[in-house]
Amino acid sequence: MVQRSEPIAPELVIALQQAQAKREAQQGVGRGGRRSPEEFALLDDAVGRRGASVDLIHYTTHWYEAEAHEEPNPLVAVAQLHARDIPNVSFPSGTDLLQVLWCPTNHQDLPGQPHFYMGPSVHLVWRRAPDVSTAPGIARPQPRDADDSHLPTPCALHPELVTEYQYADLLPDALCERLDAQDERWLDETDVTYQYDLSIAPGCKAGGWATWHLTDPAPANCRCGASMDLLLSFDSSEWDGGSKSWRPIEDSEANHVGACAPTGLSPGRGGALRIFICPIDPTHPHLLDIQ
Repeated sequence: MVQRSEPIAPELVIALQQAQAKREAQQGVGRGGRRSPEEFALLDDAVGRRGASVDLIHYTTHWYEAEAHEEPNPLVAVAQLHARDIPNVSFPSGTDLLQVLWCPTNHQDLPGQPHFYMGPSVHLVWRRAPDVSTAPGIARPQPRDADDSHLPTPCALHPELVTEYQYADLLPDALCERLDAQDERWLDETDVTYQYDLSIAPGCKAGGWATWHLTDPAPANCRCGASMDLLLSFDSSEWDGGSKSWRPIEDSEANHVGACAPTGLSPGRGGALRIFICPIDPTHPHLLDIQ
């Protein structure tokens, strides 16, 4: 899907600016930062067609046009995360809610993404939780085109904070040699290894380190020059035969296949889709990768 933008009518820009100024003048009497009904009505007028939204910084109308679809394909809600639940992730100033949406088909040659990436087109929406409300009686649109491996099964999240360590191949050579020697001793005594048991947790997670077990480590640099951090990893399974030590205690007796794959996602045919963001400004364009 390709994003397109067009300037909105000058008189509508003026009306939006006036409504925003009016609302900001009233913030001292408990209105807060939530947009007023007048602003919402003007925004609806600015959109003017289904599937569009308004960039309030540049006052342009945005929508998505079909690239591999005969008609615009509705996005799928993948995750909604509160800052209080993922304290290891930096949110843009003034936001405390992250909503992740994607087009549930495989996309190639996405702008700004590696040429070898083939997966969902991901959209990150940073918001203020008080500004989010559910419109009663409105059914969410269903995608017309979809790959089942990109359609998540609804899940309730139970975040757990764990400590991870950098991927071994990115550590100093001397330290890697020490770890290799230690791995041999651990395997003889406990079946524990650095990669599978101590380094990087498998499964869906926010923050932490990224594994590069399928490819050589690839640079993840923002266009501003900053080295990017892992924001989210959407994994096909929460554990596997090599990483059973990460399996939750409450699932230790679970033998059915679904226990380790509650989301139903399978990016890259059993891999993990990782989203990297800029640590300086999380609103800078993100980077996608599948391992």
